[in-house]
Amino acid sequence: MAAAAPDGARNLLFWTFVSMRRVLREPLLHFVAIGAALFLLFALTGDSKPPADRQIVIGTGDIARLVEGWTTTWQRPPTRDELAGLVEDQVREEVLYRQALEMGLDRDDTIVRRRLRQKLEFLAEDLLSGIEPTEDELRQFLAQNPEAFRIDSSISLSQIFFNTDRRGASTKADLQAALSRLDSAGPLDGADLGDPLPLPGEFDAVSATDVRNLFGREFAEQVFELEPGRWQGPVESGYGLHLVFVRERTDGRVPALDEVRDEVRREWMTARRAEANEAFYRELRAKYDVTVEWPEG
Repeated sequence: MAAAAPDGARNLLFWTFVSMRRVLREPLLHFVAIGAALFLLFALTGDSKPPADRQIVIGTGDIARLVEGWTTTWQRPPTRDELAGLVEDQVREEVLYRQALEMGLDRDDTIVRRRLRQKLEFLAEDLLSGIEPTEDELRQFLAQNPEAFRIDSSISLSQIFFNTDRRGASTKADLQAALSRLDSAGPLDGADLGDPLPLPGEFDAVSATDVRNLFGREFAEQVFELEPGRWQGPVESGYGLHLVFVRERTDGRVPALDEVRDEVRREWMTARRAEANEAFYRELRAKYDVTVEWPEG
């Protein structure tokens, strides 16, 4: 039968085990281990490219760009030390960028993929940067998209508001009494006949869109049908009932090209860029055999 281990030996084993657990919990050891692993990974992947691809050149153009960016931000050129820091940061970025590509960190990254897609689409759009539309192209584009450039109808009116919540069943009688008084008055009279409303009583050349936004679609449709030159109503809005005096009304129209040339050119360029992007994509897609495995059901 083996002899029992002395107490001293048992204590030594116990404290050795405790010490190892403490060491394994030390952050410094973790950093050393991570560093060793990265070094090994770099060693395994580092020789996969020829020496020429290991060169990083920061040229005079790069330095000029760094100086320009610093000057724009800080409103002064960088000092020698600051410029050296900028250059070193540029080298750091290039080193880490190349290593990330070698390690395949750009793969299966949604943000990176989306950014690369955007850059490629921007390149396709740049092909149109020097192209200007002809006069005929602008005129044709305007004719094909009249509603995009239509000048909205406008109206000048006065309105008197009657609060149905406040007046209740007497609202329509009060309104008719006010309308009788206004028949012989002018469009600017009678403000004291109605109720307070957090909107002006007078509107000059306000667009149909603004009238809809302020009073609601039903009100706008009714007032643009009223005959100018006399008080009429009641006209209902989201607030209540109104008496309305239309002073002037201008119908909407499609403008001549000279009136909206800049807008038409801008929209023409936008449409051409979209077409160029789509054509570029279709040409690239034709090079691939695309299979979509739709789930059943």
